[in-house]
Amino acid sequence: MLAVACLIAYLVGGIPFGLLFVRLATGRDVRTIGSGNIGATNAARAFARKRTRVLVFVAIYVLDFAKGWLPTLLLPDIVPDGGVDAAVAIGTCAVLGHCFSPYLRFTGGKGVATGCGVFAALEPFALLVGLAGFALAYALTRKVFIGSLTLGVTLAAAVVLRDPATALHARRSATALALAVAVFFFFTHRSNLRQALAGGARP
Repeated sequence: MLAVACLIAYLVGGIPFGLLFVRLATGRDVRTIGSGNIGATNAARAFARKRTRVLVFVAIYVLDFAKGWLPTLLLPDIVPDGGVDAAVAIGTCAVLGHCFSPYLRFTGGKGVATGCGVFAALEPFALLVGLAGFALAYALTRKVFIGSLTLGVTLAAAVVLRDPATALHARRSATALALAVAVFFFFTHRSNLRQALAGGARP
C-alpha cells in the first residue's frame, strides 16, 4: 500500500496548477513567460495588474501547497503501520511530482510551495521558522529565490536543532528529508544562482 500511496502523491504533486490557471485565464503558456517556471511567482507575471498578480500568486501557492500537505497528512492512514517514515516517503513523492511532472514530460516547478505543504504536515514548527527565514531574506534582498533558499536552510536547521535526539533517531527520516530539501532547493534554483552570479537574476 505504501507504493500505491506514493504513486497517488506523485500524480497529485504533478498537477501543474500554475500552467492550468494561466492557460484558462489568459490562453497563454506560462512556460513562455518570464523565467518559464510553472510556479506561483512566475505565473503571476502573466497578469498586468498588481492586485491580480497578488491574487493569482496566492491562489496558485495555496494549491501547490495543498499538493504536498494533503497527501502527507492523509495518505499514511492507508498504509499498514504508516507513521513518520511513510509520511516522509509520500511527501517526497509529492515534491518530486511537482518538480518532475508526468503531465509535462517530467519537467515542472521548483518545489518550494509543495515542500512547504509537506512540512506543514511533518514539522509545522520548523516550517514556521523556515517561513520567517524566507520573509527576512526577501525583505533584505527583494529576491524570491534567495528567500526560498533561506527557507530550505533554516527549516532544516530548525528540524535538527529543535530536538537533536529525536531528530537523529525517532524522526530521522524527517530530518533526512529536511536536509535533502535544503540541498534540492539549490538544485532547482540553479538557473537563478547562475544569473545572480552573472548579475541578472530574476526574483
